[in-house]
Amino acid sequence: MKLALMAATLDRAARIDHLTSLANRKTFFEEAEAIVGSEAFREGAVLFIDADHFKSVNDTFGHAIGDAVLQEMGSVIRSSIRERDLAARIGGEEFAVFLVEAGRDKTLEVAERIRQNMRGVRRAVGIEDREITVSIGICVHGPGQTLNNILLRADQNLYVAKNRGRDCIVATTGFGPLFA
Repeated sequence: MKLALMAATLDRAARIDHLTSLANRKTFFEEAEAIVGSEAFREGAVLFIDADHFKSVNDTFGHAIGDAVLQEMGSVIRSSIRERDLAARIGGEEFAVFLVEAGRDKTLEVAERIRQNMRGVRRAVGIEDREITVSIGICVHGPGQTLNNILLRADQNLYVAKNRGRDCIVATTGFGPLFA
């Protein structure tokens, strides 16, 4: 019994980000690959989400508050998606979401909900004088795209969002042009 509990604890630690309780990077990529490779997979989208100017939160308020912000960001993401979707902290202040069976309109709706709900993070952690915003890069799966294609395009779109001034969403469908 004790050995089984230890094995379960180790398995969870290997798959889950300890701070946010979301999937970790490794788990995200493995599970997203399984989703895209599934015969049942028809449509979906990847969202890359990055906290804007997060270093200044740590520098101003300390790492304990920075951790609290990350925890709350994880909660916002979790509450903004469906149970069947996949959310992860992929590093630092970067998060990823794989929306299963979500086309363009549903994806933009979820992304905007996440972006708007992040504005409440500062109140939840008690830093009223600092706005918490995110930039979001999206790629909606297109015919013939591999997971790597989707991830690369979502990442490129995240950098476009950052260069556009942050606190915004930039998206593409498949290999197509930007639409947000």
